Amino acid sequence: MPEKIIYLIRHAEPEYPAGERICLGCHVDVPLSRQGRRQAEQLRDAFSDIALEAAFTSPLLRARETAQVLGRGVLPVEVVPALRELDGGVWDGLPFSEIYARWPEHFHGSCRSEPPPGGESDQAGWARGLDALCGIAGRIDRCAAVVAHSGLNRLLLCGLMGQPLQLKKRVPQSYACVSILDWQDGHFTVREAGIPLEVWAQRAART
Repeated sequence: MPEKIIYLIRHAEPEYPAGERICLGCHVDVPLSRQGRRQAEQLRDAFSDIALEAAFTSPLLRARETAQVLGRGVLPVEVVPALRELDGGVWDGLPFSEIYARWPEHFHGSCRSEPPPGGESDQAGWARGLDALCGIAGRIDRCAAVVAHSGLNRLLLCGLMGQPLQLKKRVPQSYACVSILDWQDGHFTVREAGIPLEVWAQRAART
């Protein structure tokens, strides 16, 4: 049996300005959309029978709102700055249509390793994210939720599964998805990665 469990969660759907998908890095702070609020509530209900001790969250609003709904006003919710999304550099806030058109060299295949211009490297994101997770594991007694972002979560899962960080895009991270991390003898193992919210909710309904 694992010593401790961390449920690594991607935030629910954010509200995109003007309805167009843009690059949401660590410098773009937006709330949840109406659909995102529903997803967060569904996530909360699916965790109702799990004895979480606390929720730890990125400081960005879309993650904080997800964690607050998950916490039901009962769990302590703590902001951890190192759980913020990757720095997208000059891409932050730009529509993806513009990014694809201006920087096509970054999107050949699924193994992009170069950071966006002025952005954060995979290795830097992995290091700060892992440090944050280890710090959280050292503070809890049994299990907790960690709400972060697709970019950071993908790096963490890749690294913990022993895969090259440049393969991060192959790790599923739909909105409000759940990954299960076991902590034993000072090390994490990934039990499951990127469980879609619908699947997680179905599991909860069967228990």
